[in-house]
Amino acid sequence: MKNSCAILLADGGACRPGRATALSQVLFRPLIRWVYDNCQGAGIGSVCVFPGADREEISRELPEGALAANEEDVTLGVKTFLAEHPVEDVLVVPGDAPFLFPGTLETALRLHRDQGNTATTIAWAGFWAKREALLAALERLSGELSADGLLRALRDSGARVGDCQVPDPLAGMRAGTLRQLAELNRAARDMVLDRLYDAGVDIPLTDGVMIDPRARIAPGARVLPGTAILGETIVGPGSVIGPNSRLEDAAVGAGCLVDATYILNATLEDDVQIGPFCRVRPGSHLSAGVRIGNFVEVKNANVGPGTKSAHLTYIGDADVGARVNFGCGVCIANYDGVHKHRTVIGDDCFIGCNTNLVAPVTLGDGAYTAAGSTVTEDVPPDALCIARSRQTNLPDRAKEHQKHPRK
Repeated sequence: MKNSCAILLADGGACRPGRATALSQVLFRPLIRWVYDNCQGAGIGSVCVFPGADREEISRELPEGALAANEEDVTLGVKTFLAEHPVEDVLVVPGDAPFLFPGTLETALRLHRDQGNTATTIAWAGFWAKREALLAALERLSGELSADGLLRALRDSGARVGDCQVPDPLAGMRAGTLRQLAELNRAARDMVLDRLYDAGVDIPLTDGVMIDPRARIAPGARVLPGTAILGETIVGPGSVIGPNSRLEDAAVGAGCLVDATYILNATLEDDVQIGPFCRVRPGSHLSAGVRIGNFVEVKNANVGPGTKSAHLTYIGDADVGARVNFGCGVCIANYDGVHKHRTVIGDDCFIGCNTNLVAPVTLGDGAYTAAGSTVTEDVPPDALCIARSRQTNLPDRAKEHQKHPRK
């Protein structure tokens, strides 16, 4: 959209009772980010955000340089921005109108120019205006600067103000109240679900299903109730996600089963089965055919193909080979109170129940550890490590304890 720029007027104040702000979220993204991305998607040359309150929090949600200079006088800030951008047309949009999508913005600008309007409204959620007319309206503006106030100033001046009739009934939706915010979330969720249904994704029941519009889910995948898929998550064909799972910026291959599991910024290759009640933390990579059972946590670890950990295990800061078996209750002690250390486990190892691997430590290919071992030194390939004291039975010693009644 040549010869244009955009001004986003955001109310970033702390959420007051019953009120939404530019930081309020629709499908896991702040409203202001929806609006900013729509402007970027429409190819508007320069987009400047005037955050109002909570400048620092809003800055964290936007690309570097998106915010206007720290001006106490917002009107002066807008004038400065327009002086630096001598374009023909300016989009003025509030920070709580997430459904002004790029196609709508482009259509409205074409109409605005074709009709020779001074300003053109877009479903009452923003407007295009000639730059010079907008500067004049800023001089006449009284009260707090807002998109609605600027539009009133333009109308009061007798300027030609047209209206772009947008066929999408959602385009004008805004989130002034928390009730309206909930309506936006429902509308956004339905848009995403409809798109996924049309693409061949199986979502048999939508109860509790929330999917970020940035997620990419392949045809043939299945999403079960209670599942949230956030960020730029990728799900391959034939995978079943849920019930009650949460994926954020995750990559899940084909044919995986993710049951009641949290996966954050981690990768699962094809044919991985995990859950229920597991957590895969950032930096983890589970190779093809891995099997992870209930109450297992994986953190910043590479797990080789065919490796199994059935239950109650912590695999942290580790490089694990192929076809390794973790017994119940295995713990990799990766933290010494100051630094994190890595553990290396070779192919075909067998880690006995309740083994503690105290990092840094390396187990060679084919090494075994006896149940209950605490391993503090490297184990050579094919060796059996027994790292526990011998059992001692003291005859009749228990009788001394039996004399005292249990509390």
